[in-house]
Amino acid sequence: MTLESLRLQNFKRYASYEITFESGLCGILGRNGRGKSTIFDGVFFALYGEYKGSKELIPTAGSTGGVKVELNFEIEGKSYTAIREFRGKALTAFATLKEGDESIVSGAREVTAAITKLLGMGKEAFLHTVFASQKELTALSSMKNDERKAMMRRLLGLEKIDKIEAMIREELTGLNRDIKNASGFLLTDDILKQHRDDLSTKTALSQTIEATLKTLTEEAKKLKTAYEAAKALVETHQKAKEERQKKQDILEKGQQTFALHQKQLTELETELKTLNAHQTHYTAQLPLKVQLATLELSLKAQDELKTKFLQKVGLEKEQDELRKGYTSRKEEVAQLAKEIIPVESLQKQRTTEQTALAEYKATLLKLDTEITALTAEIGSNRSNIAKVTKQVETITDLGRESSCPTCTRPLMEQYDSVLTSLHTEISEVYQKQINALQLRLNALAEQKAISQKITDEAQQKFNALQTQIALLLSKSKDLLKAQEQFHEVETRGLSNKAALALLGSITYDENAHNALKEQHTNLKPQVEALIKLEALIATIPTKIEAFQALQTQIKSDEASIATTQALIAVDTYRAERHTEAITHAKASETAKDAKGVEVNVAVLEQTNIRRDIEAIDKEIKRDETNRASLKTRENDRNDYEKLKAVMSEFKTHINARVAPRIGEVASEMYSRITRGRYQHIEVSPEFDFYIYDNGERYPIERFSGGEIDLANLVLRIAISKTLGELSGGGNIGFLAFDEVFGSQDEERRIQIMEAFHTISESYRQIFLISHETEIKEMFERVIEL
Repeated sequence: MTLESLRLQNFKRYASYEITFESGLCGILGRNGRGKSTIFDGVFFALYGEYKGSKELIPTAGSTGGVKVELNFEIEGKSYTAIREFRGKALTAFATLKEGDESIVSGAREVTAAITKLLGMGKEAFLHTVFASQKELTALSSMKNDERKAMMRRLLGLEKIDKIEAMIREELTGLNRDIKNASGFLLTDDILKQHRDDLSTKTALSQTIEATLKTLTEEAKKLKTAYEAAKALVETHQKAKEERQKKQDILEKGQQTFALHQKQLTELETELKTLNAHQTHYTAQLPLKVQLATLELSLKAQDELKTKFLQKVGLEKEQDELRKGYTSRKEEVAQLAKEIIPVESLQKQRTTEQTALAEYKATLLKLDTEITALTAEIGSNRSNIAKVTKQVETITDLGRESSCPTCTRPLMEQYDSVLTSLHTEISEVYQKQINALQLRLNALAEQKAISQKITDEAQQKFNALQTQIALLLSKSKDLLKAQEQFHEVETRGLSNKAALALLGSITYDENAHNALKEQHTNLKPQVEALIKLEALIATIPTKIEAFQALQTQIKSDEASIATTQALIAVDTYRAERHTEAITHAKASETAKDAKGVEVNVAVLEQTNIRRDIEAIDKEIKRDETNRASLKTRENDRNDYEKLKAVMSEFKTHINARVAPRIGEVASEMYSRITRGRYQHIEVSPEFDFYIYDNGERYPIERFSGGEIDLANLVLRIAISKTLGELSGGGNIGFLAFDEVFGSQDEERRIQIMEAFHTISESYRQIFLISHETEIKEMFERVIEL
């Protein structure tokens, strides 16, 4: 695998950045905080969706839009593109993997799985294979024994084997505990024999009770049949009794109905006599109805005449009011029409003022944008000054023995030059930029003040025009309303004039009208009384028919009573026979219930014995299940014991293979870098490091700082190469090292560069990250940030 290009959008400090990777030894150089390491954070994120450093995604301050990282790389002649994105406010993850221009996988997890398969290694193996930092190199020799071994095991992924062994030990402990606990729940042989004997005895007793229960059940059935027959006879007598009672109820009801009909016949006869007398009176008073009808016609004519008279008086009065309103509305319309004449010219003037105001505001907005950008840039430079100042304070407090804040190497003779470099960075870079930016900011502030004043004056003038136009437009609405009211008055006046002409001359006598009303008031009660008599007289034919129907019904009632009395006389029900049947039924029920009690006792005994049988059988089966479960756990324990032995043997094999391979690769490079002065680096199975000098083996701590640095470098490269071979990642074609130069002098830097040139034949791309910009001449290619 080799890298082709990387595009970053809103990723950490980069709002937008693109880099092209080329073959050979490439230096990525720049001052602290320029985002050098962020480039390879982006590479790792594009491939595996995670970070080499912070786990939190921190987009560029002030940026808008989502996060996007796009990495192009080549594997075995094929070009691939990995794209990772975070979209929306919730930063929802999206991912795509392309081969050429064709998308082959989508989804964050799916892309990670596909890249793991392509590279032949997971994220941890990839990280430890291709990336290394100065801190990591120094730790190889400066750590204590146990710490170095733990680091080596982590780099090589051997801690996973330790975790598996710990898991196996934990499982074995649990299984041994479960086997011991399960053994305590097994039944003893004596208890198991007693259970089986009890099971045989209770089964025989259950069969005996079953035979007895069968006999009792047959006897109970016979007694139940006898009881049901006696009960049926009682029900027959009860039905006969109920039928006799029904007949007596019918007779009583018929007699009551007969008496009621006779009473109704007498009352109807009296009512008919009264109605005949009313009919005679009605005939004598009938002319009053004609007199009232004639009087009502006269009254109706007088009411209509009065209505027209009052209508005419109202119209004449309203017409006088309308004449006054006509004159007033006409004058109001003329005055409003005169007042709104200037509105059109004012509207044209407002359009001109509005255009000028928009231009002033646009100029003001542009100035605000420029001021904001300059303020942000000044703030950024001040933040950088504070950061560098803090580094100066830290180094000053710690003294010459302190470490470089970037590469962690002791400063020593570089102490003064580092402090001078940091002070120069503050005054010559950041402060100069702040001063230049402040001058531009002051000039823009003066322009803004002038522009603001012009804009405010234009706004006031525009607002005054708006108010004047709004007032005139309001008067336009008043004019329309006044015109409508004028036309309404005019229309109503013409309508009233036509109505008065239609009414003509009207003569109305109120005294004559009142006299007619008085006559009507006196005559109407007499006529209403006659009308009531009409309703009563109209019922005479109906009541005669009802009288005749009652006479017929009374005869029918007499016949029905006679028939019911005859039926009662021939009824066969006897109360003494009914009583005898009830007594016999109670005796049958008592015998049946007694036999049922015997059956229930036998059923209860049978149920208890069967429950005992089920409990014993369940206990025996539970014991069989426990024994089977115990056997399974014992088999599992044997399997884990075998697995434990296999993992121990595998770990021993890996250690024996890894340590010599690291030593072999490191020795070859170290010998070439030191031009044969040191022939061999040994890595023990416990990951202790030794260097051979003239055939003698010495611990790595014996040698000078520069020699240790070179040894650490070749050891870390050897670890990467060995790890790549172990994880199947033989197609990884690049390495990246962060701040490996430390505070080395020029001779040591040359030796380090020679070390990397010796491995360039094994890797198509080697990237070295450093804040030491003066070493750029040592690289084939340089990317400055």
